[in-house]
Amino acid sequence: MKEFLISFYGHTIFIYSLGLIISYVILMWLAEISILRSKKNNLESYAKDLIKRSPYTPGVSIVAPAYNEELTIVENVNSLLAQDYPLFEVIIVNDGSKDGTLQKLIENFDLVEVPYAYVAQLKTKPYKRMFKSTRPEFAKLKVVDKENGGTKADAVNAGLNAASFPYFINTDVDCILAKDAIFQCVLPLLSQENIIAVSGAMALSNGCKVEKGQITEAYPPHKLIPLFQTLEYMRSFLIGKMGWSTINAMPNVSGGYGLFKTDVVISAGGYSPDSFAEDMDMLIRMVAYC
Repeated sequence: MKEFLISFYGHTIFIYSLGLIISYVILMWLAEISILRSKKNNLESYAKDLIKRSPYTPGVSIVAPAYNEELTIVENVNSLLAQDYPLFEVIIVNDGSKDGTLQKLIENFDLVEVPYAYVAQLKTKPYKRMFKSTRPEFAKLKVVDKENGGTKADAVNAGLNAASFPYFINTDVDCILAKDAIFQCVLPLLSQENIIAVSGAMALSNGCKVEKGQITEAYPPHKLIPLFQTLEYMRSFLIGKMGWSTINAMPNVSGGYGLFKTDVVISAGGYSPDSFAEDMDMLIRMVAYC
């Protein structure tokens, strides 16, 4: 009996490992097809020029919750505002921060409280007030102040209540976005219909040099654990998501960065405020709604 169990366990591990390796090889092959297909079909310079000049360019709201982020909030907001896209807004949701996050925003971006017709299409913890900048260069910035909801999902819902555009990007306020991040997500919308979500690739910035909210020099991290995290991000985004998307079967859009159709998210009931896996939860309910 003991020998049978040991043999069964060994064969099970072997079959599982073999299946895992084969699946990764297939996903790598599919990801390569996706990369070659995008290079063949997209003339980025032409598409960028078209998006900048077209009156039909879709507007995008960047929604970024902030809770106790006073050390990095100014640099992070500058990064979000630096997008090379003609029609967007940045909505920072101050989720009841107990430190100087809101005060830092007010001082550095010359924010003032403004009257705002806040319509709670999605239920959240109570909304307090809206801030906008008095300086033209920060006209795209909105700051929503609300009571703490305990989860990112509640803060994103409040941001959606204040969003003006048909698409929104769900991200974290400490994420550093490439200047063409919105453009890269909008690009698939031009060639295909009925897209409700687009995933973006993410990587760790550990080891990179960051100046004024932008990565100026890219280096891998030097410590062991961040190196393993970097490898896992590459497997997840560059192999996993790109591979599955080739056959239109991507299982999830990361909560760290992704573009979504605003009306579909709201119609599906928004993000579940009691969920700590709001990205998977939201996508499943969007697909069920559609």
